[in-house]
Amino acid sequence: MRRKTTVFLITTSITTALMTAMGDLAAKSFICESSECVKIHSSSFGSLFYLPIGFYAAAFLSAALWLYWRGKTNYAGILLCGLLGVETYFTFIQVVFIRSICTTCLIFFSLLFACVILSRMAMNRNAAIAGFMMFFAAHFYFFFPNVSLKPTLLQDPAQATRQIEIFASPTCPHCEKAIAALRGVCEIANARLIVRPVSISKADTKKSIEWVSGKLFSCNSPISYRLAERIVWDNETAAKQLDNGRLAVPLILIRRNREKELFKGWNNRVQQAVFAALGISRPKIMATGNLLTRNKEIMCTVGASSCEK
Repeated sequence: MRRKTTVFLITTSITTALMTAMGDLAAKSFICESSECVKIHSSSFGSLFYLPIGFYAAAFLSAALWLYWRGKTNYAGILLCGLLGVETYFTFIQVVFIRSICTTCLIFFSLLFACVILSRMAMNRNAAIAGFMMFFAAHFYFFFPNVSLKPTLLQDPAQATRQIEIFASPTCPHCEKAIAALRGVCEIANARLIVRPVSISKADTKKSIEWVSGKLFSCNSPISYRLAERIVWDNETAAKQLDNGRLAVPLILIRRNREKELFKGWNNRVQQAVFAALGISRPKIMATGNLLTRNKEIMCTVGASSCEK
């Protein structure tokens, strides 16, 4: 009975892994379509060598099932415990780094854990060691320390009395115009402009991450990509908290001491309100010459709508 149940659980695990992998290829989840699952499976942790990790899991599980069926439980135990170690690491990453939990991954982790416990493979010393080794091997692969920061990003906080944060998407034309206009008035207002990239669609996720990575890191490595990925996720979370769970861009936050003002979208009305909040009058902007001409043009051409996710 225990043997049949173990075979059933391994088979179910293979089916779950394959369904998840095919869903990743089709950009559609067949088990869970929550935003947390989409976020995790579309991240850099969801694939290995350009293939969804579900295919690798299904392959190792199929080999473990064949070995277990042939009575070679020691080898099957090493594969299952090794795979459980990797899945434990992915669960750890979801909780600690990504800060989202994938329902499909939890189901798969539970199935693997049940397979190992029911078959008593964890009692095999070599299998248990394999599980621990694969946990640390996964961490070594995904977070090998091969990243270097750019040394030119340090700023003196005393140089600015105000801080402007703009949550922007690289594919949003309103964001591009808003950033250009805000850059032009920061010197006048003695303000520091902080651009916080977000992704409002799956199509621009990679552009947002590369935007952050290019600004922060002097190398193009997998670890710099994943660290930039985390920054984009944090930016999206912060934007949603400011706008009642919505992710719309451009979203502009002006900080003055302990006071905060939030502005949504980018049109003539919003632009005038932002300049007023910074204490800048229209004649003062006009007096800046070429900068003013550019800003004036932006005032006339920017539309009233904002891009939403």
